[in-house]
Order: sequence, then structure tokens, then C-alpha cells
Amino acid sequence: MKVKYAYLALSLLLAGQANIVKADSDRLSQMISPAFSPVTFEDPRALSEARLLFVNHSIDDNFVTNGGDVQVYALQLRYALTDKLSIIATKDGYVDFNPKANVPKDSGFADIEAGLKYTVLEDKEKGYIASAQLRYLIPTGEKEVFQGQGDGVVHPSFSGAIALCDNTTLTAGSGLRIPVNGNDSSFWDVDAQLDYRIPVSGDISIYPLVGASLVKVIDSGKRLGIADEGQDFFNFGATESAGENIVTGVGGLRARLASNFDIGGSFQFPFDRSSGSRIINNRWTFDAILRF
Repeated sequence: MKVKYAYLALSLLLAGQANIVKADSDRLSQMISPAFSPVTFEDPRALSEARLLFVNHSIDDNFVTNGGDVQVYALQLRYALTDKLSIIATKDGYVDFNPKANVPKDSGFADIEAGLKYTVLEDKEKGYIASAQLRYLIPTGEKEVFQGQGDGVVHPSFSGAIALCDNTTLTAGSGLRIPVNGNDSSFWDVDAQLDYRIPVSGDISIYPLVGASLVKVIDSGKRLGIADEGQDFFNFGATESAGENIVTGVGGLRARLASNFDIGGSFQFPFDRSSGSRIINNRWTFDAILRF
């Protein structure tokens, strides 16, 4: 409960800064990437970067595994072919799956997801941008960690960011995950992040942030007879999951240590722990981004 009150207080603090003022000549360069939901929440800017990720995901005790945890080690890559068109690889890595019961502990490689991102609207001086993405998830991972199943997933999405004032940015995104094989579930994702830039010295800045995420199961799969789906990383093909929602809040901090190097961390927690949302007890996400 204390976490939720702290989250609300930080939300109000950041929102209070959102008065429209004149932006810098390149306001987009001051913006930061989303600090959570790395598989679904895409930075709208055309960037060339390597992003190293570590995720520690705690499973609710009422999930079919009676709790446990998952660690993911991943590297995202993005390359700007032009100032509007990018190649993006947003899912890969190694999964360490540690349930408490009912499912054996195991580890293995994740599926690979990649595609293209195109900027459809941009104004660097006013500080707004919007882009569309189209990705395909290739089921190359290992079934022991609930990867490598089905025939892949088509993932159309869009994201945008706007400078609400000189140092406050709102970033949001939404997308669909549409399986080729009906054994997998299909999803609708919505993410939003509000951050506030605090200049420190030269290129160094820190960015306290808050956010929220919705994962809605549009259609259930045909694989596991449970009601809880796998949020943004897993697709269990849960047969009883249609219409279920996973709604989470986020608090975090990102630091810009150089003009081309960011690090960040966030804490994610569910607003509802009832049936359908019990895959998550909490989640820590840490990253380091090197741009080139």
C-alpha cells in the first residue's frame, strides 16, 4: 500500500510540472526511452543503439506455480537506416525460470522478435514525435521456459512522445500481438510514461518517472487450462484468459551519464491481484543504453 501512495504522489508531482512552454531547438534529444515493458513499449524515435536488459520478475503466490521468480538477460538492438526508418530487434535473451511448484525449474533461450519502425510525425523544436512499428516474433526459443511454441506472432504497434513543458515528457504506446497459430492467446497492450528531467551538469541529467501498463487478453489460446496469461513476455495459450486484464503501475529513475549513454531502473506492481492477473507479484527492470 505504501508503494501505491508513493507512486500516486510522484504522479501528481510530475503532472504539476506540465505547463506548456517554449521547447528547446531539439527537445527530442532530451527525451528518454521507456523504462518498463521493454518487449512492447517502444521508443518512438529513430535511434541506433544497443540496450542491455536485466529483468527480475516475481510471480504471485496464487499463480499455478505457487509463486517463484523469473530472470531475463537480454540485448535489444536498433539501427536507424534513415532519420525516419529503423530496424529494431526487441526480444531475445536468456530466461531463468524458477517456479515454486507444479512446473520444473529450467532455463533456456527466448524467442526472437524483430521488425521495422517508421516515423510518421516529428517536430524537434516543438518536441513531439510519433512512429509506427511492425514486428514478427519467431518461435526460436526453448519450450522448457515457455518459448518456441506456436507459429509466431505478428506485432503491429505505434508509439509517441510529447514535451508537455521544458522538462516534462509524456510517452505512450499501444499495439496488438496477433498469433499465427490459434493455440496462442492474442493481446492488446497500452503503456504510458511520464518523466521529469533534472539537469545536473553538462550532459548529465536524472529523470524520475512514473508509468502504467495494460495488457488485455483479446482471445484465449488452446494450450493451458488456466485463466492467467503471461503479460508481455510469455504466451501460455491460456484457455480461460479471454477478456482478462493485467494492469500495473510503475515508478522508476533514469540517468543520462553522457550524451549517448543512459542507465535506468523501474519497479512494476499490479493494481489487481485477482484471477487473470496473477502472473506478476512485482518486477524490477534495469537497463543500460549505448547509442552510436
